[in-house]
Amino acid sequence: MLMTTAKFEALPESRTTLLELVRVLVKRSRSEVGCLECDCYQDIMGADRLLIVSYWTDRQALEQHYESGCFKELVGQFTTLVIDAPPSVSLYDVVEIDRF
Repeated sequence: MLMTTAKFEALPESRTTLLELVRVLVKRSRSEVGCLECDCYQDIMGADRLLIVSYWTDRQALEQHYESGCFKELVGQFTTLVIDAPPSVSLYDVVEIDRF
C-alpha cells in the first residue's frame, strides 16, 4: 500500500475556489480503481493551509491516478490559487502491522 501527502497553502483570496477544486478531486479520486482512501485536512492554525492524504493499493493505481485527465485538469488549476506551486508532495510505502 502507498500513501501520498500533498501540502499547499491557498492564496487568501482564492481559498474558497481552491476548496471547491479539492472537493472535486477528492470525490473523483475516491471512485478510482485502487484508491483506498482520500481526504483533505485544513490546518486549525491557518485555514489557508491544506493537506491531501491518499492511500493506494499499488504504484500502478497511483500512476493511473496521476495520468488521468481529471487529475491533470484540476491540479493544473491549483497553480494560480496557491502561494507556492507545485505543492510539497511525499510518497510513503505503508507497512501494516497487527500489534495493536
